[in-house]
Amino acid sequence: MPHLHKALTLYAIYFDNLLPMKVLTYLLLLLTILGCKNSKDFKTDLEKHKFDPTVIDNLPQYDTLRQIVLNGFDSFYLSDTKNNFTYFYIFDTSTQISGHSNFDLPKIIYPQTVRLIEKIGKTNIFGFTIAKDSTFEVLVRNTHLTKYFLDVRERLYWYPKANKIIKTEFPIKDTLLTDKWQYQIWYDKRVEF
Repeated sequence: MPHLHKALTLYAIYFDNLLPMKVLTYLLLLLTILGCKNSKDFKTDLEKHKFDPTVIDNLPQYDTLRQIVLNGFDSFYLSDTKNNFTYFYIFDTSTQISGHSNFDLPKIIYPQTVRLIEKIGKTNIFGFTIAKDSTFEVLVRNTHLTKYFLDVRERLYWYPKANKIIKTEFPIKDTLLTDKWQYQIWYDKRVEF
């Protein structure tokens, strides 16, 4: 037992003093990936998962949403410690997402934003993220695959500079829709409690 206590003490000292938070984050990501079934198991499923033509056809509406949000950018109160703002729209008002409500948006853009999100529809959007550098992410949908206990994440990204767009690799796939809009799909393991 003394050896176990000594090992745990050394482990705690090592992780408290030597590893920065970024390394711990990468370590947790690695453990999550290792906890997934073999990635080859779902690689063919990801390759078969098509970019939704409805999402692509809705690009002008997503771009209008981006412009509305950018017009109200100064009202988001981003700071040195808060680099982005994420908004989840709750289509079902009887459902609550902890820490989020439909009234989290700045009042100046709230009516236009909600009308447009409702027009796009709950199967094609559930929120967005705006970053300090004005990068805009549309949270299109998450689809659960019970076979692998994975979620398929679909997102649209608008980048203020085309050179910020990076070609992705498995387990992410992407397609360029314009010189600034990129559509990405990836698999993400669900957290087990």
